[in-house]
Amino acid sequence: MNLGSVYLASTIAAATLLAVPAYAQQTDWTQRVTMSAKGGHIIGNPLAKHKLTEYMSYTCNHCANFEKESHAPLKDGYIKRGHVNFEVRNLILNPIDLTAAMLARCGGRTKFFGNHRALLAQQATWVGEFQKTPAEKMKTMNDGTVPQRLKKIAKAADLYGLMKKRGYSSTQVDACLSSKAELDKILGMTKHATQDLKITGTPGFTINGKKIAKVHSWPSLKPKLANLPQ
Repeated sequence: MNLGSVYLASTIAAATLLAVPAYAQQTDWTQRVTMSAKGGHIIGNPLAKHKLTEYMSYTCNHCANFEKESHAPLKDGYIKRGHVNFEVRNLILNPIDLTAAMLARCGGRTKFFGNHRALLAQQATWVGEFQKTPAEKMKTMNDGTVPQRLKKIAKAADLYGLMKKRGYSSTQVDACLSSKAELDKILGMTKHATQDLKITGTPGFTINGKKIAKVHSWPSLKPKLANLPQ
């Protein structure tokens, strides 16, 4: 190939690259995590045309099933392309749920989805550990300040052990369970879900801020996403 041919080929390649829209050059939106004004964690293009939000509980087995069933198809079929982003918000059902929700937020936004998936994947294990708590010890769970109660629950459920496997020390876990700022965000999202949106079951979903009725699973959510305009 002579120099003229090389120059022509490189010119065509450059022109082709310039012709590709900027959004199409984005590599992988599944690596982008941001925070919403409500305190939820968003994975995907912050400027996506469609915004899917899940209101969930860490003690809800349907939420664990949703995470397991939706993880790959939601990321690969929608989030990666940049036209749908996905936000996780809390709808707290009980003190154990609150404890797990506080731990999911340990380490900031870049650690959230890893913690979130680990807690849901091992839900049966740590909930089962908590349920083994002797009755006499269970009576003391409501004694003390909120952080003290959450630490008792975390110890009973061996959530310290789960978080240790994810690289967190006991001191870091204690700090996460003591954060009033994170507690306020979680309770704020729960209030918005129950009082403003009137969501009564988990997982509950909104698309572009509008509640989707009678959708509480990946199979029932899939058609709604498939029908979204591109």
